[in-house]
Amino acid sequence: MKTAVFLNIHADTYARFAHIRTQLLQASKESQANALGSVLSEMACEVVEQVFMVLLNENQQHSKTGESEKVIQQILEAIRKYMPWSISFFSNERLVPLVEYLSKTLLIEDDKIYMTYPVEQQLAQQVIASGQKLAEGDSREVANALKRLTEVIDVGVTHLIREPKKCLKFNFVVDKTLNGVINMTTHLGYKRLEKLATQLDQQVAVTYVDYFLKFMRHPADGG
Repeated sequence: MKTAVFLNIHADTYARFAHIRTQLLQASKESQANALGSVLSEMACEVVEQVFMVLLNENQQHSKTGESEKVIQQILEAIRKYMPWSISFFSNERLVPLVEYLSKTLLIEDDKIYMTYPVEQQLAQQVIASGQKLAEGDSREVANALKRLTEVIDVGVTHLIREPKKCLKFNFVVDKTLNGVINMTTHLGYKRLEKLATQLDQQVAVTYVDYFLKFMRHPADGG
């Protein structure tokens, strides 16, 4: 059975996206580029905050929390700067493939909106197994658990950023700039997770893995 990651999107953010999609599909003459750039940057920030912010929330007592916060703020700032800028180049017609790709990742379930992406069953099982070892008190499993979660996050970056980016067919210069931004921000986040693996105790790591496992489920599940 397939596993997917379900990330919450605020209802008002989704409503804005749905309105822009309607305008594009109805061939509205009014440019939607700025509005779309703004709403997609909000969606991306909502996803990043869910994936990484738990590190801050669960790690408040640790002196290294400030370092995590700085990294996450850098990622959010890069999204807010480059997402609207990159989309502002395009006519409505050129935005349709991107919007249609992203609309397929969105799911409404029990009055909640989720952005979803699939995860290979093998990786999902590895995360679950790692979480079980942690729960049983195996402190040696902390680094491996965070490594597996980083892999799950990177699958999301591919499905929700790298792949849809191709829909826009950027020119070489802009594409290179964006690839650089994506590589820089993911590297920052992943290195921080890697470093935290050496700082978190087993119990805090259990909390983080459990938190992340709540995002991962079978699409037909009720939760």
